[in-house]
Amino acid sequence: MTDHLPESAPPDDIAEAFEALRGEVSLTRRAVEGLTAARERVPDYGPTLGQMAQALKQATEGIDRIERSPAARLSPAALADEIRKASVEARAEDRALLREARDGLTRSIGRIDGVIDRGQAADRQLRRLIWSGVGGALGGILLMMILPGAVARSLPASWHVPEWMAARTIGLDQRAAGERMIATSEKSDAEGN
Repeated sequence: MTDHLPESAPPDDIAEAFEALRGEVSLTRRAVEGLTAARERVPDYGPTLGQMAQALKQATEGIDRIERSPAARLSPAALADEIRKASVEARAEDRALLREARDGLTRSIGRIDGVIDRGQAADRQLRRLIWSGVGGALGGILLMMILPGAVARSLPASWHVPEWMAARTIGLDQRAAGERMIATSEKSDAEGN
């Protein structure tokens, strides 16, 4: 500032110059104080920077692992071939599992069909047995109705088998049965006239 003042400057100009200098020094002092105060008010970024450094270290390690992996070293075409091979192997395993499940299911269905066939065969056998029993019973009844009369008539008359059978049927001795049969026969003849 003194460079701009003439050598024979009036005292008022010198006072003004000192006053201007005093203002500039005051302004400079406040600026320096403000910088010091600002430095004191600056927060401590040490923990945050430490966390950022740790995260950056972990990210770097992750990138290093990715770069060391065999897949990262492959070209896109080679990677596509590896993926295709892996998918073929996975599908082959799936096909084998499906085939095994289908075979197991087929065997189970065969067993169920066998159980059902046995059950149906048992039902058919039971029905045949019932029909055979009913047919045998009816045949036996029919045979018992026809056979004794035919046998009794084929035997000699001196054996008196028809009379004996009639007495047994009525539940009396032969004499009482004969009398009763004669009485019934006469009564039937009288009613018929």
